[in-house]
Amino acid sequence: MDRSKQKMIMAMGFVAFFVMAITGFLPLIMGAKVLSGWWMILHATAAPVFSLLLAVGALLWVRSEGMGLKDGAQNKCTKKAAWAFLILFIPNALSILFSMNAWFPSSTQHTFLSVHFYTAIGLCLLVLLHLNFSRKNKG
Repeated sequence: MDRSKQKMIMAMGFVAFFVMAITGFLPLIMGAKVLSGWWMILHATAAPVFSLLLAVGALLWVRSEGMGLKDGAQNKCTKKAAWAFLILFIPNALSILFSMNAWFPSSTQHTFLSVHFYTAIGLCLLVLLHLNFSRKNKG
């Protein structure tokens, strides 16, 4: 796959991520106790799109950049942030998937929701860090 398609997938992934960040955090900032209504529908609609784009984007990124950390210091930081994002995404996605079914008692489901919330904060911080490093890499 050529570089322009990879950039398009990454750009669409960033858009989906920001839609999820806005729909996930804005209602809570505005005073809502839980995510519900149209905010929840928009958030749940963007989530599978983001997950698919993240998986494809991660595979393309590893294919083009490599898995190692043998580059310069700035590129190492970018790669570490990207790897941390991919690793942190796993508990983020699994926690919300497990909290949506009746396999676990409600106290565990609340724990899963808390894990989802705090890992989402971590993902937002890593995206900001990645964007900062990417901007510095461009010169």
